[in-house]
Amino acid sequence: MRLLLILLMLSVGSLANCQGFNRRYDAFGLGTAQGGWNIEHRGQGYAAISGSSDVDSIGPDLWLTHGSVLITFLDDQGNFVSEHRSYRPYHSAFAGWSNCCDTIPGGGYVVGGASEDTTGFDEVYLMRFDANGDTLWTKVFGDPNGNQFWIGQQVKRTADGGFVIVGFTEQGNWDGFAIKTDSDGNEQWRSTYYWSSAFSDGLASVALGAQGDLFMSGSRFLADGTGDNWLQRTDSAGTLRWRVSWGGAYSEGSCNVSVGSDGNVFAFSGRGYTPSYTAMRAYLAKIDSADGAIIWEKDYSPSKPFTQFATGRETSSGDIIAAGITYEQPGPSIGKGLMALTSSTGDSLWLYKYFYQDSILVDGTGRFHDVLPTADGGFIAAGATYFSASGNNPAGISQDTWVVKVDGNGCIIPGCNNVGITEQATNLLDAFSIYPNPAHGSATVQLSLPQSVAGALELMLVAMDGRVVQRERLAGNGAHVLDLSQLGAGVYYAHIAQGGKWLTGGKLVVE
Repeated sequence: MRLLLILLMLSVGSLANCQGFNRRYDAFGLGTAQGGWNIEHRGQGYAAISGSSDVDSIGPDLWLTHGSVLITFLDDQGNFVSEHRSYRPYHSAFAGWSNCCDTIPGGGYVVGGASEDTTGFDEVYLMRFDANGDTLWTKVFGDPNGNQFWIGQQVKRTADGGFVIVGFTEQGNWDGFAIKTDSDGNEQWRSTYYWSSAFSDGLASVALGAQGDLFMSGSRFLADGTGDNWLQRTDSAGTLRWRVSWGGAYSEGSCNVSVGSDGNVFAFSGRGYTPSYTAMRAYLAKIDSADGAIIWEKDYSPSKPFTQFATGRETSSGDIIAAGITYEQPGPSIGKGLMALTSSTGDSLWLYKYFYQDSILVDGTGRFHDVLPTADGGFIAAGATYFSASGNNPAGISQDTWVVKVDGNGCIIPGCNNVGITEQATNLLDAFSIYPNPAHGSATVQLSLPQSVAGALELMLVAMDGRVVQRERLAGNGAHVLDLSQLGAGVYYAHIAQGGKWLTGGKLVVE
């Protein structure tokens, strides 16, 4: 029995990295607004790159409110390690859009967003940080005459060690641009791109192809509120090779691209089904890098307002991970994080909505802006948690950077994919405990869920092979005794659900 117990505990340890986490980060504890735009690997942990709204004293009884770029370092379990911020004096600094930034080989990060002065004039702001989050240098690009704004949306490191930034500018109506720099941030070339038939257009994403070619994507608006996806390929000097735009009768989401292992391009967006973004589905397409032709395209998720994939990428197995946002309808607009895994041909493997709920914020809203595969076969997403969907915001609550880690099946606690849920609460793990653990014959589950979670609950035990081996109806909070006499020795995962919503859970070892 002692040897069996040791083996079981070792198996629990080996699975520890498979369990996910949820974290909400309020920069410097000031209660100001933050939101994550990027998540990057960092040795033994992660770096979340966010935007932050800050207030600084610039003199006696004189304060400056401005935006800052924030880097938050986390360990492998999502625990806070340190935070660093940067902004241009007497300006706001913005990190960009989804998957806005990049990691430098050997350590460090690059951010290519925008800087705005107190009059609202914008310029591209390129920021280079070392591995500790300290600012190495910054560069500003824009209109020297101060007549046109230039706003960076995404930056990527190029094969020669330099950087390419894409975004949109006021030249013409709104047009797309790309700026290429060397490794020290010195401008090498600049190009603007536009559709003469467009009401306005702009670039939001760039990915690196073979031989230094660049794939740039964004939106082409044919009229106010009616837009298409835009994808183009240029050579390493920004010369256009081809470009395409496509979409339906209504506006699509902002198109974000990545390059797959075969050299073709994945486009992440949304497909509109009604005017004014009131009905959209998340959208993924594979595009031929030779000419921009669509190899395949697919929609995902129910049709809801403002539903789209904001970003994604191919995994080492050839599957595709994507993340974004969806809103609920009818009723209040409740934004929820959206994460999905598809096969290499776009077939859905799983798709879940994630929402933030705890004892303070019972109907929180949020979204994801970036997602990465992790070394343990899971995924980590970053975005923002907002406020109460009903408007009942408790004192002291603020918009925060949000990071959620799941396993390869999209579960915060392994086994959720077998219990019939479509949504997962991300911050109720502390509401569940089970004892004794390890257990023999019986165990007691203790629940302390928020008062907003009312009504009958269901507890399900899932074995290591994915089988649901036991189901129990629970009346609600409090202590519940489980009969485990029919279970063999092993490791199980307990899941608490209500309807299609997963609320909390944890591991159980049975001797």
